[in-house]
Amino acid sequence: MKKITRRYLSLLTFLFIPILSSWNPKFIALMGVQPHWPIFWLFPWASINGSFNGFLTGLSLGLVLDSLNNDFYTQIPGFIICGIIFGKLSCYKSKSINKLKYGLICSFGSLVCNSLYFLQVILHNFIDINISWVVYGVKTIFAQIFITAILAPIICSWLFNIFNNRNSQNY
Repeated sequence: MKKITRRYLSLLTFLFIPILSSWNPKFIALMGVQPHWPIFWLFPWASINGSFNGFLTGLSLGLVLDSLNNDFYTQIPGFIICGIIFGKLSCYKSKSINKLKYGLICSFGSLVCNSLYFLQVILHNFIDINISWVVYGVKTIFAQIFITAILAPIICSWLFNIFNNRNSQNY
């Protein structure tokens, strides 16, 4: 059982992403905005496994989260772009990236994902746009970037350890 758990630990942690996105714990919120949970998982996974796996994982992550939301808008392009960018960091290996830089990298990923999603919302509702609506959207984006940057060194370093231990063991 322990061997099976170690082998499929990344899949088990992947399954927690929709749960955390739906649960939205109130004690980890800034101005009512939650961190961008999928970025915490996508960054370590893509930077360990490379760009192509980051692309596929971003696509599957976007499909899973879009299937849970009943929206017209999609998160797939943001996750694909972040997966490719994070996968390009695999040439640096996780040991050369300082743990405090995890916050900067994850905040950039959160900015990309949220900006692409907000751009879709703006383009779809272009006729009914209101300046207070745009200001609220920008405030939400920056609050999510900030809370993601604060929590990223803790969560991403933990996930890097899990994924590296899984990759280093022989089965």
